[in-house]
Amino acid sequence: MDIIVKLAFIILAINGWLFSGILAGKVSAAQEVPYFSNRDIEKYREPSDNRRSPAKPAGAEAKRDAAAQLREQKEGEYWCRKANSLRKRIENYRDDVQELEKALDELKDRKGKKRRSLETKLLKAKKHLTSSEGDLTALEDEAHRKGIPPGWLRCQFE
Repeated sequence: MDIIVKLAFIILAINGWLFSGILAGKVSAAQEVPYFSNRDIEKYREPSDNRRSPAKPAGAEAKRDAAAQLREQKEGEYWCRKANSLRKRIENYRDDVQELEKALDELKDRKGKKRRSLETKLLKAKKHLTSSEGDLTALEDEAHRKGIPPGWLRCQFE
């Protein structure tokens, strides 16, 4: 008896599943979401839909452009000043190195305090020169990463 109930239940479940699929197809076709094409939409178009949105006043656009130009100019001047100060520093250290080397060449046969102090100064000047050259390279790399035109670092503005 227990097996007969289980078998009847399985048969009812299978029939329900089969018939629900058939009936679901008929019901879903009746409840289908409407589809509209461009032709259908044209029927509901109104003359007011053809109007364009009001244009922004030319003065506001001109102000925005002028502000953008001013920002760009200030940014260009900033990069120019930074690069120029580093170049001047490098030039000064190169001059110092050359002067110290000349002074050491004059004292090449001598040994003593004066020569040692010149050698120490020369080492410091070379260290500062190397450091400044590295700073300029770092500035150029930063400008490149930020998309700054190369002319700004050379103070060549359009």
